[in-house]
Amino acid sequence: MISPSPMRRRRFLLFALAVTAIGVSFTFAEPGLTGIGLWLRDLRGVIFIRGIMEAVAILLLALPLGVLIDRVRRRPVMVLTPLLGTAAVASVAAADGLGVLSGPHLIAVMTVTGTLAMAAQLGQDAYLPSVVGRARLLPANALLSVLPQIFLVGVIALPSSLAGHEIWFLVVISVVMAGGALLFRGVDAVEPPPPPRVGLRREVAEGIRFTVKHPVVRAIAIYLVLSALFAELSDEVTTEARKMMIDAGVGYTSVGGFLLWSTMTSAYGAPILGALLAVLLHRRLGTFRLAWSAMLVSQPFMLLLALSGTAWGHIWYVIGTAVAWAGATVAAIALLSHRQAITPDRLLGRVGGVLVVLTSLAGAVGELLEEPAERLAELGGSTPTALTLLPGLALATVAALAAAIPLLRTRRLALDHFEQDHFEADQGDATSSPSLTVPRGIRRGMECLVTLALLTALPAADLASGDITSPDQCAPRYDDGSRVRTGDRVFVCAARAGGRFANVSDRDLLTYGRAMCEAYPGRGADKWFLVPICPKAAAEAQAEIDAEEAEYQAREAANQKVCDRFRHRPLARPVRVIRERMSTDYGVMEAFEYDESRPTDPYEDGLLEKAQDNGLVATLPGHLMILSHSDYDICVTAETYRRRPPVEVKGWHHVVEVGYKSLTGDIELMDPMVGEGLPNLAFRGKGHYRIRVHYRKPDWEAWTPQHLLIVVFPAKGDQVVEHRPSR
Repeated sequence: MISPSPMRRRRFLLFALAVTAIGVSFTFAEPGLTGIGLWLRDLRGVIFIRGIMEAVAILLLALPLGVLIDRVRRRPVMVLTPLLGTAAVASVAAADGLGVLSGPHLIAVMTVTGTLAMAAQLGQDAYLPSVVGRARLLPANALLSVLPQIFLVGVIALPSSLAGHEIWFLVVISVVMAGGALLFRGVDAVEPPPPPRVGLRREVAEGIRFTVKHPVVRAIAIYLVLSALFAELSDEVTTEARKMMIDAGVGYTSVGGFLLWSTMTSAYGAPILGALLAVLLHRRLGTFRLAWSAMLVSQPFMLLLALSGTAWGHIWYVIGTAVAWAGATVAAIALLSHRQAITPDRLLGRVGGVLVVLTSLAGAVGELLEEPAERLAELGGSTPTALTLLPGLALATVAALAAAIPLLRTRRLALDHFEQDHFEADQGDATSSPSLTVPRGIRRGMECLVTLALLTALPAADLASGDITSPDQCAPRYDDGSRVRTGDRVFVCAARAGGRFANVSDRDLLTYGRAMCEAYPGRGADKWFLVPICPKAAAEAQAEIDAEEAEYQAREAANQKVCDRFRHRPLARPVRVIRERMSTDYGVMEAFEYDESRPTDPYEDGLLEKAQDNGLVATLPGHLMILSHSDYDICVTAETYRRRPPVEVKGWHHVVEVGYKSLTGDIELMDPMVGEGLPNLAFRGKGHYRIRVHYRKPDWEAWTPQHLLIVVFPAKGDQVVEHRPSR
């Protein structure tokens, strides 16, 4: 059994204690701040305004905070966040002690603490892979979800016991927050260096683009959005079921005692049970399969709430709510862990911010369903019955199952055992071609049965005999993926990725692989799992890779032929002609000229909005931007002239001419995300130029390239001339 090192255990212990301290502090900060504001005249208005401001702040700041978390190392962020919370909460205690506490002050602090709690969660999720490694994310997330629950159960009565002493309660919260910051200061995880900064807008766009284009992350996002959207319906039918059971009055002489028992069981027991089940089942099922399986199995139990008014209604109520809640907890832990494992380290904060924005918007829209959901849940009037409650329960169950459909549809794209490069190459592209990482025709259910049968037939003592290669002994993969990797060590390392076969010796694992190869291509034999050790599987896999590469090369050749066929013929003699076939990540080509006289960041100078006015080109001194379509190749021709050439509009869809001032004599247009582009076009050095940009649209259906002709000649003038408007 491969166990984490003492250093890693100590690191995670500090991390877990810090997360618990900060999570509990922010949880108790809201009732503490509300309690201290009871003396205000318009506390209800304060709470209402605070709710609106916090929601707006989270929507506006989630993505920028995600960018900040990705721009810097995560530990300083996790230290600074609770310190800011400490200062905010302490300011309220101090103001109340001095008798100067006001409603705006309380609103501001409550908004700040709510936003900081969101930022702390984003930072925690982004920092955890560096603390425990990606192979242990699910157990770590399960423990991190349980510890605050256990602590909250122990101190649940603390806020009410401190009634009248709210200042001291806030002081305790401030001290605990500061203690959490100190604990995070002791977490010495090795983090990869932050990526280079390319501007807030582009970094936000990169996070959104990854979330939208990665099929598994997109499925997770859709699940979270649908869950938040239909949460109100589930809450309403659960409330009606509780009313029906209380009215029955079965088994309890004290309604208060029943409410305490049922609430504690569902609200605290179910999440703890869910975390335990996630840890016990994730290695058998895999994290992603565990998520959608948990939803499909647990959510139908909600229908048992229809029996809440029967003789054993209190039992059915607890089972119906606890099982559904536990299943949702399992799914939440599994999906968080899977998202952390497949998201590049440089994007963890931004992807988390995107999901916060999406779920917040979905929750806001879901609140609009409160009245229809309440009417549906109250079909039985003031005394609901099982028959009148059942339609609402059925709809809530269907909604919960519908949320899991995106996960089910992408189950074949979400490998439960990752290649080693998914764990090591955080800076790589996690949206690589599915055929290189996702086997088609995979039969996970049969594979589990074959694995279980084989391992059962082997003596338990023999399973632990022999050497066991640890993940640290596996070399990371740095090739381009054009050739399959073979060999015993490659097979062992790939098989152990994701924590599978952790206590099976290399010898027995190789024996198992060779036995599966003998059965290939029979049922249960996973081709991509067997590639390193099975020549038949390797040959088929290589054939698929070669076919895709041939298709790619054919497309490249066809695009180049289009560029050659429509080569521009100048009407005047140019100084230089440059022809390139390019592509862009975001449909932007730029040239930056850095000069000491320009201290501002060129990414924040508003040039993109200016270029979008005419849809093609815009300039500022030292900054040139040309727009195109991001999904099509570009046949680029750049021509420089000593004097103004004739204007050409025939055959072009859009022609715009602008003035440009070169500060350093270095106009090199490039895709800012890739760094490759055209040579220097400022053949006269620094000074004034006119730049005329011609654009021809691609064949949208045939996916042929688009065309750009860029004409550069020395001349003064800043006016924008649209020789041919877009058509």
